[in-house]
Amino acid sequence: MGKKYNSYWGYQDGKKRNSRDIDIAEPIFILSHYYKINTRNTLQSNIAYQFGKIGNSRIDFQNVPNPDPSYYRNLPSYYTSQYENNPALVPDSAYQPSGLGGIFTGNSPENTLLAQQALGSFTAKPQINWNNMYLANTRAVTDVNNMETGREPSVSKYVLYEDRNDDNTLSINSTLQSQLSPYIVFNGGISFKHLKSHNYKKLLDLLGGSHYNDISPFFSGSQAQSDLNNPNRTVDVNDTYGYNYNLFASQLDVFTQFRFTYRKTDLYLSQSYSRSDYQREGLYRNGIYANSSLGKSNRVSFDNFGFKGGLLYKITGRVLFALNGIYMTKAPALRNTFPNARLNNSVVQGIESENIASIDVSYIIRVPKFKVRLSAFYTLINNATETSFFFAEGVYQGENTETNAFIAETVTGINKKLMGTEVSTEYNFNTMFKVLFSMAYGQYTYNSNPTVYINNDAFASLQQEVNTPGSITGPTTSFGSSNLKNYKLPGMPQQALSLGFEYRDPKYWWAGINANYLTGSYLDISALLRTDNFLKNPQDVNSFPFPEATQSRTRELLRQEQFDNIFLLNAVGGKSWRVKKKTYLGFFASINNIFNSIYKTGGYEQARNANYRQLNQDISSGTPSFGPKYFYSYGRTFYLNIYYNF
Repeated sequence: MGKKYNSYWGYQDGKKRNSRDIDIAEPIFILSHYYKINTRNTLQSNIAYQFGKIGNSRIDFQNVPNPDPSYYRNLPSYYTSQYENNPALVPDSAYQPSGLGGIFTGNSPENTLLAQQALGSFTAKPQINWNNMYLANTRAVTDVNNMETGREPSVSKYVLYEDRNDDNTLSINSTLQSQLSPYIVFNGGISFKHLKSHNYKKLLDLLGGSHYNDISPFFSGSQAQSDLNNPNRTVDVNDTYGYNYNLFASQLDVFTQFRFTYRKTDLYLSQSYSRSDYQREGLYRNGIYANSSLGKSNRVSFDNFGFKGGLLYKITGRVLFALNGIYMTKAPALRNTFPNARLNNSVVQGIESENIASIDVSYIIRVPKFKVRLSAFYTLINNATETSFFFAEGVYQGENTETNAFIAETVTGINKKLMGTEVSTEYNFNTMFKVLFSMAYGQYTYNSNPTVYINNDAFASLQQEVNTPGSITGPTTSFGSSNLKNYKLPGMPQQALSLGFEYRDPKYWWAGINANYLTGSYLDISALLRTDNFLKNPQDVNSFPFPEATQSRTRELLRQEQFDNIFLLNAVGGKSWRVKKKTYLGFFASINNIFNSIYKTGGYEQARNANYRQLNQDISSGTPSFGPKYFYSYGRTFYLNIYYNF
């Protein structure tokens, strides 16, 4: 279907309707006060209040097929990647090194026919079918002869809902600037920020049905209840259901900074202290976590500090040397502190603040027509925490254990290393025309083997674990260390080149063109796949590794994908006119990605195939069901800004 394919919309009554909308309404009010105490001291104070909502809509369903046409069971690859894994039918050769641990059946007549049928269905109806969902939410009305005469609303099996965040944020800050002497300037400030974030699931549309049951279809009995205090509840449009909780965050920051300015040397030194307090308040008593979901959690606090300093040494008036350094601690993100915030009050075990240390040096040359800056940097970020959610197969071991589960993955003790060099130059041919060039060469890698924890709600519903790895009891299991060290960090190019030209006309118009070459962008890798659990056979009572696994094939399966190099050409321009003596009219326009290149901007490995055999079989089929998830660029974009100053 192409890189621009989007399965989340479909036609309803001849009009396009999207199931994935984002609605944002967050106005902010700011009151500022500037007070000039005297000629040497000023005080700037601000108070801000922001409120509003962010809603992300999607389809919810119970005990019916997934309506997404691109759902893996609706695609041909589901059938063409099948294997027979029954040990009674699999020959011993499949378990020898470099074997597949099963018999490939994706090319069998039955699966070939099913794949062809799936392909036909998908190509004929590649978008969401709204009419089918409306039909499923109604029941037939019949006459005395049992002939259908119409349809009437029934219990909804499909509904449209949104994940809502209603945030209220109060911010207060005040900064004092004082000229202590002709050479010394002092800055000091204090700020306070308080957030209340109401998070809940809101029903938007019953899609023709009469009501919707507020239960989880993945559990039974009391565990299926979203709120044990209101069991077997039915919900209507605009009702809250599923999950409902508040997150609170308060942060106090204090800083001081001294700047010293002398003939040959400029210096600055700053210090900071902050305290962050987090808390969750559950508004539902969830059936899985009956004793740890309702009410307020324990308050989680983090005390942090930081030191920063810098030096600018003027070798001559045109040659400068700069040095900057920082060491600070930083509180983890609020949502990474509560790894399963939708359902319970649990806090990441042993969570601590991140530690950040960085240094950079620069050599600067500034002459009338030419400027150049040579820089090098080295940064360490230690003890970070990240949380993600997904469905994994073959993740647990033990003959009495369900090996598949929807899980929350928390990775703690993540260390990152970022180092590199940068060069930037600017040459002015005259007062109107100049050329700019910059280059960056970096190496951004993971610098530790962090610990992976998996939270499985099914274990909480059973109130115990059965034959699972690690030593932690309850719903959370430690999978030990993940071998991430020296893998590349995702989300950024590691090397870049840029060449630009700019022209400014005396008649107040200007134009520029810029060419960029980006390389070294990598896929976001799965921490779970790089634990020892990846090689363990989930059906082996002794957790022995898969007999067919080899080191070379393991390295191949876990090799991090590097994206293609990117070339972008952008153009900007503008003009201004003086309408009256102090009145100006102007515009600014830009065209980005002139060649309309479509490229991968990011992506991540899907960890659904959570062990060696499943991943090896899926990839070896040639048509994997769970390949990486990619994000692509928009292509050519345009921007126009018209302004009027008076």
